Amino acid sequence: MYKTKIFSACALIILALLFVATACSSPDSGPTDGKEAADKTDAADLAEKAPESYTPNLPDKKFGGYEFRAIVCTNNVFGYFTFDTGEESGEILDDAIYRRNRFIEEKYDILLTQTAIEDFWQLEGIFKRSVMSGSDDFDVCLQIDRYGYNLAVEGYALSADRLPYLDITRPWYSGDINETFSVGNKTFIAYSDECLHLYEASAILVFNKKLFGDLGMENPYNLVHSDKWTYDKFFDMCREGVFDVNGDGKMTDVDRYGIVCQDDQLLSSFWVSAGVQSIVKDADGMLVLNIENNDKLLAMLEAGRQGIFGGPKLYFNAQVDKVDTLPNDNPRDQSLGQFMNGLALFHGASVGRIPHMRAMETDFGILPYPKADAGQERYYTRVGGGFPKMVPAHAPDPERTSIVLEAIAAESKNSVMPVFKEKNLMTKHARDDESAEMLDIIFDNTVADLGDVMFLDIRDAFNNEMRNNGNFVSLIEKKSASFQKIIDKVNASAANLE
Repeated sequence: MYKTKIFSACALIILALLFVATACSSPDSGPTDGKEAADKTDAADLAEKAPESYTPNLPDKKFGGYEFRAIVCTNNVFGYFTFDTGEESGEILDDAIYRRNRFIEEKYDILLTQTAIEDFWQLEGIFKRSVMSGSDDFDVCLQIDRYGYNLAVEGYALSADRLPYLDITRPWYSGDINETFSVGNKTFIAYSDECLHLYEASAILVFNKKLFGDLGMENPYNLVHSDKWTYDKFFDMCREGVFDVNGDGKMTDVDRYGIVCQDDQLLSSFWVSAGVQSIVKDADGMLVLNIENNDKLLAMLEAGRQGIFGGPKLYFNAQVDKVDTLPNDNPRDQSLGQFMNGLALFHGASVGRIPHMRAMETDFGILPYPKADAGQERYYTRVGGGFPKMVPAHAPDPERTSIVLEAIAAESKNSVMPVFKEKNLMTKHARDDESAEMLDIIFDNTVADLGDVMFLDIRDAFNNEMRNNGNFVSLIEKKSASFQKIIDKVNASAANLE
């Protein structure tokens, strides 16, 4: 069964997620027509390709038709937030979620429903008001990670440890990311494969394959596999991609750049993709500020500053740079438009933005962010701003909630994730092995730094200094005490929770 309510001043349509990741075996190779076959792929067929089936360790219970209510949002600028779909429509990701939910409903005798709010900024207030009033308005509510984390630390939301049937050691949970969001012995966010947006929040670089071919550049896929995909190589390519299109001697929004995006998408990746964490844990799992005397952090901040801002202009940020000709008033969409129109070699984006590139006529490919150097052990994929579902602290039946969430998480591993990954390989022009390999690298190496996704004062201070004076040692000396106070407050709040 299905029920959706829209809280909006106007009628909104939840956009179907159409992932398109064009990636040919060489940057200048021509397009092939793989779209029609890809679009006809059935969700059930894809789910059957899963290598094994996962079974949660749950009691055999029935809940007498209980309505399990989720609040999500319709704004899909950042990704795919659908919890339930009304019917099978032929859109394979929606169909996979539909079949998953009907399976769970039948097994546990429940009714899964969603209420769709217009914008995610409203969700924190909805959550807090419900808890403070003691109202039983929902079972789970979507939150951007930093809000969900604070809700849990402040006692508005239940930590995963207080949901008895959640087993976050199982393979349908993102262990490394969830550990990052823990404090002490408490797990405040439990990302599972139900939360597709965790993967959509993965930072990527997309590149214009035609420009790579026209400029005679090395095959970037080969660079990734040979561990030669480094920031030095990336900056060299960005410089080579710059071109004064109209020949007026000025670089404006009509000219071509090495990379287009926003600071919060690009600059933080310089340290996170190098494996650097601005906040770590002590032996007791409490948060520790890790920015003083951190030579690698300083090195990556300086490398990013020099590579992006230390020479001729190669980076256009529609949020900062003057925009005269780009349509739309959303900087992210303006940057995307520049890339789609051939005015950038690279675009810094997240996996969840790929559907917005469907109209791009030129082939593009997907890459992980580079390594700091060839000696780095592995690639690191920065995850920024995922959307977990949180359980209110006054939930009347945490056992029931945990059983339903665990069942949905396991079944998502079985039947939704294979479809989701295949959707990422659907393309207007081609589907190939390189696309799958890059996405595997991206998804298999996700990490989060709390100084980037939770404590935005840290991220913003570094990004601003990178763009401006570059005096990182002085910045750290001035700001460490205030950063430490914020972290101490979180540690204290977590320690005081039951």
